Amino acid sequence: MNKGNSPKSKSAQIILSIVWVAPLIIMSLLIVACNKISNNVFDTRISEGVIEYRVSFPELSDESITATLLPETMTYSFKDDEFASFFEAAGGVFKNKIIADRKNKRVDHELKVFRKQIKVLMNETDVLQMLADYPKMTIIKTSDTDSIAGFPCKKALVVFEEIDIPEIEVYYTQEINMDKPNWCTQYHEIDGVLMAYEIEEFGIRMRLEATSVESSQVAPDILEPNTEYQTISKEEMDVELSQLVETFEL
Repeated sequence: MNKGNSPKSKSAQIILSIVWVAPLIIMSLLIVACNKISNNVFDTRISEGVIEYRVSFPELSDESITATLLPETMTYSFKDDEFASFFEAAGGVFKNKIIADRKNKRVDHELKVFRKQIKVLMNETDVLQMLADYPKMTIIKTSDTDSIAGFPCKKALVVFEEIDIPEIEVYYTQEINMDKPNWCTQYHEIDGVLMAYEIEEFGIRMRLEATSVESSQVAPDILEPNTEYQTISKEEMDVELSQLVETFEL
């Protein structure tokens, strides 16, 4: 009789296998866990806080009445996969806020003009459609660097297919811990927090440059949509913004 094939022998082999393999599995799990912990421990980048930007208008003179009515600063509050950008003008008569939640693929655009309080809710499909409507552009990353608000930044050039649109110099940093911070903007190809860039809002070209970055807790309500605002369609919001531009163009 072959004792090597007996039930007792098979049980012994299984036990020996477990004895040898189990420590290897445990060690592998510990290595993975330690790597994750060490990455978090040694990653000193800011993951929550507020950036303040100075707002200027390259196509308007400083003496322009329109420029005096437009915002001078913008705040950008961020935490994990969420951010809220906010600015106001004309002594608080006009307020604009965008709240983006990358985890849930949702963007809320809130607008307050005098007593009117309206907002647009966008899901991922809406965001992709919005991005498709932007002028076509190519982002050229360069080896140039600079320091903005105390953070090392890389430079990129943005060139548009429409030759009438001037190229834009963009600076971004990877020293702020945000994953795909530009996912819902025309700069979604840039993997870094924008520290100096340009956008066109309300038909007016705006230049934003970070002046300070503060590491602090962000109040939960800043990242929460305002339930008191009336929800309208994006087409209706575009009409409201067009009327707002006409008001500013004095």
